[in-house]
Amino acid sequence: MNAPEKLNAFSAQEAALIEGKRAVHDNVSERALRLFERVRSSGQHPRISLERAVYFTESFKETEGQPIVLRWAKALLHTTRNLPITIFEDELIVGRPNNFFGKHGIIYPELDGSIMIDAVAAFRQAHAEGKKDAVIITDEDERVIRDVLAPYWTGRDFTPNFIKALPEEARNFTFGPDKTNIFRQTMVIMCTSNMRSSQNWVIDHGKLLERGLKGIREEARARLAELTSPFDLTQKAPFLEAVIITCDALSTWAKRYSEKAAEMAASEKDPQRKAELLEIADVCAWVPENPCRTFRDAIQAQWFSQCFSRLEEMIGGDINQGRMDQYLWPYYRADLEAGRLTEGQATELFHCLWINMMQYLQLNLSPAAAAGREGFSHHETVTIGGQTRDGEDATNELSYVLLESTRGLRTSYPELSARIHSNTPDRFLHAVVEANKDGKGSPKIINDEHVVPFYLAHGIDMADALDYAVSGCMESRLPNIETHKTGNSAVNYGSIIEMTLRDGRVKIWGDHQFGLRTGDPRTWTSFEQVWDAFKAQTENVVKNIMIQGDTARKLKPRYFAAPYASMMHDLASKACMDLQRHDEVIPGTLDLTCIDGVGGFATAIDSLVAIKTLIFDEKKLTWDELLDALECNWDGKEAIRQMCLNAPKFGNGDEWIDKLGKEMYRISLDYVHKNPKTNGTPTIVRIIPITFHVPSGRVTMATPTGRPAGEYLSEGISPTHGMDVKGPTVTMNSMAKATAIPYKEKGPNLVNMKFAPANIAGEAGTRRLMQIIRTWCNLKLWHVQFNVINRDTLLAAQKDPEKYRDLVVRIAGYCAYFVELTPMQQAEILARTEEAA
Repeated sequence: MNAPEKLNAFSAQEAALIEGKRAVHDNVSERALRLFERVRSSGQHPRISLERAVYFTESFKETEGQPIVLRWAKALLHTTRNLPITIFEDELIVGRPNNFFGKHGIIYPELDGSIMIDAVAAFRQAHAEGKKDAVIITDEDERVIRDVLAPYWTGRDFTPNFIKALPEEARNFTFGPDKTNIFRQTMVIMCTSNMRSSQNWVIDHGKLLERGLKGIREEARARLAELTSPFDLTQKAPFLEAVIITCDALSTWAKRYSEKAAEMAASEKDPQRKAELLEIADVCAWVPENPCRTFRDAIQAQWFSQCFSRLEEMIGGDINQGRMDQYLWPYYRADLEAGRLTEGQATELFHCLWINMMQYLQLNLSPAAAAGREGFSHHETVTIGGQTRDGEDATNELSYVLLESTRGLRTSYPELSARIHSNTPDRFLHAVVEANKDGKGSPKIINDEHVVPFYLAHGIDMADALDYAVSGCMESRLPNIETHKTGNSAVNYGSIIEMTLRDGRVKIWGDHQFGLRTGDPRTWTSFEQVWDAFKAQTENVVKNIMIQGDTARKLKPRYFAAPYASMMHDLASKACMDLQRHDEVIPGTLDLTCIDGVGGFATAIDSLVAIKTLIFDEKKLTWDELLDALECNWDGKEAIRQMCLNAPKFGNGDEWIDKLGKEMYRISLDYVHKNPKTNGTPTIVRIIPITFHVPSGRVTMATPTGRPAGEYLSEGISPTHGMDVKGPTVTMNSMAKATAIPYKEKGPNLVNMKFAPANIAGEAGTRRLMQIIRTWCNLKLWHVQFNVINRDTLLAAQKDPEKYRDLVVRIAGYCAYFVELTPMQQAEILARTEEAA
């Protein structure tokens, strides 16, 4: 192999690892490299961070009986007055919830304080066993949890009260027959309402940059002074008072950093670092209290905003960054023109921001949540590209700076997303493809040609629809219009197939009756009977998911408030309504409740196809032969398993299979369409696995696809692993046909694709991948993302994890280090179809 061929055989990430380079590209400063290496050397396992929990607890003890939005604001103020203030060597962007450098996760006892003691034991055991998702808990941490946090929050937190409030059937699906269990889940229905205070969320960070806390506070004071009605004084005044206190809380925190930086500068001997500390002191004294003056101000204020949001509540899917290339663009352009900033300096500031982000990890006390978010999933999505509110292409020079800033560091932070539309310039799409060819799975790509019509169908004006930001895995948000924050529940399609074939029972849970009694398949004489049973089981699952969601929405206002998120939301702020008041409709807003499919969409399609083909069409198998083979997990039944493996599979352009997938998807959409929420707002159905298709597979028996019991299910709307064999265009056409249902309730769906670097090498390869993305755009699929990596590299990483410790791969709507995943998740990535471009 000559030199050019050898170069083409590896992605840029792989080549950098093989050659021992400190970065993937040379646009990373020494400062950024030192900070990155310090984070990576802090250890694989994150530390638990209890400071926020302790200060919230102290405040809540003093404010019992007051309106919850006021209690929350006062707790935020108490927290920011008392958090330790630390500025570490080389830091330019400051702010953290503790006094240590490295990976950490905040604990939220108001969410699930009742399970904290169980979580301590589980974390301790995981760490002792060397598990990859272990969390470090010190003896002092355990003492604080046992003596300070658990005694106050047990019974006052959301999780046990939510589970108690569930009707028996809805509780049974998720938490099983043991009524004392609030710690684990069955994964038959996966519920996230008890895992997070909020769904993924996007703050209008630009509002803070433009107005400053001073402007927001002054407006709240003026509105408060105008209230005269007794009803306004009881319903609106607490919200406005909370806004004022919340502004004070964030301003207090920033000013403490200013004072700390000035104090450190006074004794600093190094002239360069002294100047940096003085600049930090100046910036933090000014923002976020006042409108931003410079790009540096804007980056610091933005970091305070997202960090403060994490102090406020547990945002599952994280606080997302919005359209950074839009709201930061005026500051970047002005500083460039004034000679105050260079592109290199801007890139270094972004690197400092990304390294700050990579130190915060979401820690879940629920084992089910942790199992479905392997590698500590993160979704602090930065949106670039797309269109302006006038419908013009929105890319600018900052779009390219942001894109390039994510390529050099060997980290998966931030979670970058590029919005693509039919008129996206070739230059931008080319840059997006070149970044993906680095092999780190970034950026993921979102389709304006699907998302914008989705919002139009929900009555949103065109200008607002064009201004959406990507959020979470691959969802979208309108930061000043959408309001729904309650965690959702999700469908395990593998369990639905199992319940269809076992009269509603699930084998791994001791044949416990979860689903409906739909009969013994051995008595069925037509595929229509199979379909009717599958449909009944699916509708029953969706019904109970909606019951879980409605229960959570009604309860949440008693347990949560979000004054910062609410004051940053135009319509919530105007109505003086906290966003956690879920069962009330804020005028002019869009309240989209969600149902997810987290595993097995293609597994279910292929199972139904195998049954139809092998039992009814070709009559190669009897019901007894198939069901017995499934029950014994193919033991001694390899010939039958091979028949199932070789039955037709979704993703290969077979129209009848695509149509069957479409009808399967339609079951859920029909049901939610006929059953809107009591306030008239819709529930959307989306298929987003994160990594829940792995634990969902662990509880699912063997399936008629030929899959063994306990193995991962198919992910997203992608075909079953390795079963799409006709190329990416045919695969995308199948996925488009199977999801092309004209319901406004049809939400985002996730698509993963994998290429070997040699298949898309050079300029010709870049152009081929660009054309694939253009085809995807025309097909109006919502989302696509790529792994560009060699199978041999993944296998080598399994054998020598230390050498490949910084190897980043695309998982679902996020990226992570490959060696930090469980063997099952690693195997799932290895098994994904390798496309030929």
